[in-house]
Amino acid sequence: MKKISKCLSFVILAVFLCLSIGNVHGTNVSENNDIIFEFSFDIPIIEKIEINNEFFDRVTIEGLPNSHEYQEPSLPVKPLKILLPAGKDVKDIHFLTEEVKSFGESHNIELGGRVIPLIQTQIKKADDPVKIKSDYISELYDFVGVYYCRGFPILHVNLYPVQYNAQNGEISYYDNIRLVIETKDSDMNSGFRGFSKDFDIVDKIIDNPFNLNSYKNYIKENTQNLDYADYVIITSLALKNANVIDNFQNLVASKEIKGLSCKIVTVEEILLNNDYAVNGEWGDNNPDNPFYQRDVSSDTELFNDQPARIRNFIRYAYMNWGTDYVLLGGDADEINKADNIVPLRGLFANESGLPLNGLLAEEEDDIPSDVYYACLDGCFNYDLDEHFGECAVRNDVDNSIDEADLYSEVWVGRACIDSAQELENFVSKTIKYDQLVNDDYIKNILFVGEDLGGSFYTRWGGNYKDLNEEYIPDQYNLEKFYDRDHEDNCWYPEELFQYIYSYEPQIINHDGHGNHRYILKTSGESIETLENEKTFFIYSHSCLTGSFDNYNCWSGYQEDDCIAEILTCEIPGGAHACILNARFGLGSENSIEAPSGAYDGSFYKALFTEDIKELGAASHYSKEDNVWRIDENGYRWCYYQTNLFGDPSLAIKDPNDVAPAKPDKPKGPTSGEKGSSYTYSTKSTNPTGGELYYWFDWGDGTNSGWIGPFSSGEEISASHTWNRQSDFQIKVKAKNSDGIQSEWSDPLSVSMPRTKISFFRRFIKLIELFPFLNNYIN
Repeated sequence: MKKISKCLSFVILAVFLCLSIGNVHGTNVSENNDIIFEFSFDIPIIEKIEINNEFFDRVTIEGLPNSHEYQEPSLPVKPLKILLPAGKDVKDIHFLTEEVKSFGESHNIELGGRVIPLIQTQIKKADDPVKIKSDYISELYDFVGVYYCRGFPILHVNLYPVQYNAQNGEISYYDNIRLVIETKDSDMNSGFRGFSKDFDIVDKIIDNPFNLNSYKNYIKENTQNLDYADYVIITSLALKNANVIDNFQNLVASKEIKGLSCKIVTVEEILLNNDYAVNGEWGDNNPDNPFYQRDVSSDTELFNDQPARIRNFIRYAYMNWGTDYVLLGGDADEINKADNIVPLRGLFANESGLPLNGLLAEEEDDIPSDVYYACLDGCFNYDLDEHFGECAVRNDVDNSIDEADLYSEVWVGRACIDSAQELENFVSKTIKYDQLVNDDYIKNILFVGEDLGGSFYTRWGGNYKDLNEEYIPDQYNLEKFYDRDHEDNCWYPEELFQYIYSYEPQIINHDGHGNHRYILKTSGESIETLENEKTFFIYSHSCLTGSFDNYNCWSGYQEDDCIAEILTCEIPGGAHACILNARFGLGSENSIEAPSGAYDGSFYKALFTEDIKELGAASHYSKEDNVWRIDENGYRWCYYQTNLFGDPSLAIKDPNDVAPAKPDKPKGPTSGEKGSSYTYSTKSTNPTGGELYYWFDWGDGTNSGWIGPFSSGEEISASHTWNRQSDFQIKVKAKNSDGIQSEWSDPLSVSMPRTKISFFRRFIKLIELFPFLNNYIN
């Protein structure tokens, strides 16, 4: 969360550093815990481009992204994510380079352009590109900040091997750069849990995993005393106890089969527990709170409202229950107070290059963002003003500290339910998709692109979608539904609906216009008519379709729910999950690269390149993959506004995952007496070979847990005792060593009727009670 001041230095060395071409050549931690990186870069490529009838020089280096800060040179950048050693902080940073090389003067370098909201109103393109300040001279580095991921401090630094001097138009570059990070002693972040799974997560983020060794003495090997809850549902008491077939208890049961321990906690319980209040054990002004940042007791109301208390509870669950997943099980309507069940925290993103035509300027305030509940370090409001989540330069107390925490401790999703029927729809779709196996629809992905209009670098949403095609593996069937490729450059919503019914996509990726009640060129009322039997996941750039506070930028807060809520909660069809924007999706005026597209691309990179299939983890990966440019125009905005509406532990299906065969219907006694043990058998086969595990559901609210392993095709058995009289349905499923589960077997009906006592046994018991009857028998 904290930053250091830009008092960094670099030294020019006229000594050639023998380094390999590419990215990181190597890292080294010396005896004094300094961190050393050595880099070698390819020679930059300069090409002429034309923007608005003016020619510019575009500079690129193979393998590096370019910066796109508004009105500043677009330069190749090497983003670094560096883990600091245990108990250390940054003291200073030095850069050592060989002699600079020049491409000469009089260049007119390409500048970062405006970002454009995806509203249907046309925004006039700039007639002339904004000229760079005449005294501009680029720097060798940009210090982004130090952010904490599960207690591990991660330093973000951007290196710029290409330099630009606006005074004479000179472009120069360095072949080699050596980075030295001096450290100093510091306290360990007390939000550090020390779980092995946390090490694994951080290992995949950082550029110097060697430094994880400095934390090995802090690993917690024995966590048996924890009251575990991997998965926590936060909802209202009424929704927790809702009397519907598919409820939160059913969702919990489905998670437990997957090996997750679960708890359901009500908002009422949280608000009644003063440990989560501002002056409580987990309050932001309590120095013993592992996530304590500064004393906020001067503004108790600011940090004692419902969102603050809910966040403090999540901190407690993360530290004391080992929680990884949080489902916010309730709506957050702004004007329907009865439906403000799990309230939101609005975050602030100031975007100077976002043309909102004056009328929409307030859009930068109070962006609905569940990032607040996922990223648990700090208080998100260091300067105690009316804005949460401000960037460092807007921090009135210390403008070197970013007020937002940008790494998640837990993976969060939201179910915007406010009724028993919506609860049943959401849970039913979630469980049905989660338990789906060996279905051809898993292979199908659909890209949908609209005509965006003339305000953007390209008017075709399909061109932006095509950027994600590189991430889609060959085992999937990718279809495209684009205005660009359609007859008369226009498709109609009825055509798309029919295509969804026939093609049955597992995933829809969409770029087009939207509003809080409008998506895919149609109204919320039409979306309510979707009757697709197989539900989909959708990621869309469209504006305001995820405005779960029901805000419409032209008419304020509304009574009716947004598109995300309709798709996931209000209808049995539609989507089982989605990622949509709470405010404006953002395109770009001068480049095909844009903020919304960057987060979208990183999400599919997570799914298919990084093999992060769970929606919550993939959603947060997409955000964290772009931390290096969080201060570029539009990126903080999109970081905050993209929310997951769905179960965070739900995983996208992979066609390569072959499930075990459906187990045989259990065999065994179909009737018996309560209190007696009975044995039942079944078997399954594993198409890919390997061993299997089995889970018996005894129909009385209990189960066997996973038993095994057993050989494929081996008949196995398990025993159970029923302790009440009733009829029960026994069913069983299998899973392989990769955790891929079969479908449930056909059920076996078992009856434990009331014990029948024969006339003779009744007569004997009567004699035992009244011994004098023996006289009459004799």
